[in-house]
Amino acid sequence: MRGRNPVNVSKILNTKAGRLAIAGVVAVGAVVGISVAANGAVKPDCKTLSYPLCPRSVAASQVVDNSLPKTKIVPADRDAFLKDTDVKGDAQVNKSFAATKITNIGGSFSTRHTVVGSFTLPKGTWLVNLSGKFNRTTASASGDPAVQPMLQLLAGTTELGTIMGNDISPGLDADLTGTSLRLITVDADTVVEVEAFGYNSARGSQGSGEITAAATVVAVRA
Repeated sequence: MRGRNPVNVSKILNTKAGRLAIAGVVAVGAVVGISVAANGAVKPDCKTLSYPLCPRSVAASQVVDNSLPKTKIVPADRDAFLKDTDVKGDAQVNKSFAATKITNIGGSFSTRHTVVGSFTLPKGTWLVNLSGKFNRTTASASGDPAVQPMLQLLAGTTELGTIMGNDISPGLDADLTGTSLRLITVDADTVVEVEAFGYNSARGSQGSGEITAAATVVAVRA
């Protein structure tokens, strides 16, 4: 019985087909080696990237925008994931309101105040800063009592901040400024009005229509 001819490896390596075949085997080995190394680096006993995924088998760089829409997350998990997304220190309200004439001085605040503007305070706890500037557009008549203009933040009947107490000069174009800082918690999104008013030392109506009020409100999550 004739013996089989031995394989001439040297001859095969010297052919183009042989070199390509060897290169292919080496390439496959390299890919397999990289895959195993990648999986092994994730966890020694985790050798697959197929579902279900191994812990830490997906890197942050592999997650792109809209790759996992919120509709694919069950509500309980979605709420738990999003509950701490509001960053403390975020200014989610930052509004300025133009100078508005204070129509009435004296009398009942609830019926005679002037609305300067409004904003919505989102649910949560906030450090609310109200700053105001009053300007006398009409000089006070001789002998009229001193006027103390005021600004107030009001949510329904709940007062959330007030600026008041100082007299404004009786001279034309006189200014008066003030601030109020308050820690506020609201259980739901709440509409807040910025309201202007004022009193005078005689508890009369002198000074009505003579003063404007401008305001800025900044609410920072606390």
